[in-house]
Amino acid sequence: MSVLVHLCLGCAHQQAWHEGGNPGYTPCRCCRAGTSDPDRLPTLLPTASSPGGIPEPLWEPGTQRNVGTMHASRTCGCAACHEAAARISRREHPLAAPRLEGLSGR
Repeated sequence: MSVLVHLCLGCAHQQAWHEGGNPGYTPCRCCRAGTSDPDRLPTLLPTASSPGGIPEPLWEPGTQRNVGTMHASRTCGCAACHEAAARISRREHPLAAPRLEGLSGR
């Protein structure tokens, strides 16, 4: 599934690569130091199905991914990611009605 991420302005890797046990997976000194300078604007990392190459939908901001695995993570739920996801959804489905949010935030 496609995902929104914040890239580090220092090394251009994902902010998540600077956190938790992830720095051990890269030789990048910035990532290994665990000091990220994240871009406040998210970047879309698109994915496609295999076989077929059909564009996959976007993980909603704040969603738990890979539940029950050692690679479990949560997508960023910041306001900038929510705004970007809303723009992407409108672009992918221009005739879709605007999504109304209730008290639960859903």
